[in-house]
Amino acid sequence: MPRRKKKRPAPTLLGWAFWLSFLLITFLAALWVLKPLKTPPRKKPPEKTQTKPQPRPRIKAEKAPKREKKKATTRKPLACIIIDDMGQAPEMERRFFHLGLPLNFSFLPEAPFTRKLASEAYARGFEVLVHLPLEAEHTRDHSAFITLRMDEVEVKRRVREAVRRVPFAIAVNHHMGSAFTAEERHMRWVLEEVKALGLFYIDSRTTPKTVVPKLARELGLPFAERRVFLDHQQEYEAVCEALEKFIRRAKSKGPTLAIAHPHPETLKALEAFRERLRREVDLCPVSVFVKRGRNHD
Repeated sequence: MPRRKKKRPAPTLLGWAFWLSFLLITFLAALWVLKPLKTPPRKKPPEKTQTKPQPRPRIKAEKAPKREKKKATTRKPLACIIIDDMGQAPEMERRFFHLGLPLNFSFLPEAPFTRKLASEAYARGFEVLVHLPLEAEHTRDHSAFITLRMDEVEVKRRVREAVRRVPFAIAVNHHMGSAFTAEERHMRWVLEEVKALGLFYIDSRTTPKTVVPKLARELGLPFAERRVFLDHQQEYEAVCEALEKFIRRAKSKGPTLAIAHPHPETLKALEAFRERLRREVDLCPVSVFVKRGRNHD
């Protein structure tokens, strides 16, 4: 006969208590492990004791030293010298280039050395003008002159041709012209052509009857007028007296333009007055003279 299996004994009350205690401890241990760690509370930094800001000591501003007023520098009077009749005697004329003065040189269109000497003058930094021959009173030979017998077309053609013969010219003044510059119609033609060529005009004032200033103003043509002839008398003493007058007039009446010629006595007088001219007047190129002052009556 087969053996009967023995029945396991039912758990006692003590056994149930053991297993319940084990499960409870296991559950509590799991809760403790899974519970997030609490970070310790941060300590509050000690509160700063607020102190009342102390008033800053007042600093007295030092008084700025009084600026000394600059004495107004007196500008030297404006002055200008043009040497006429250039292009005929190279040896003498070149000596005027070496004076160390800002002179201006006006060349005769038909003179044999005009093209060469005008180019030299320009290369040395001097300003060049056309010395335009115009009809004069009491002169018989007018073959090289623009005359009152010519019509408008011929007058303007002659002006253009004269300018073409003088390289680097920026202005025109007239040679002689006592008859021509007193006649309004013909002189207007000359000035119209000068303006059309982009040049300006210097009135040599070879007659008190000149109409150049009136016409130039009407045409809006920049111009200036001669006030002193330096060598109307060619003796050395006379030229020195004229230079004295030139300086004196510039100081008393304002911008002054003088005309001279390449004579030995003129050269000698300019050499003697060189330092005075540098010291006492503002000797300038003719273009500067026309822009800044022209002449004051």
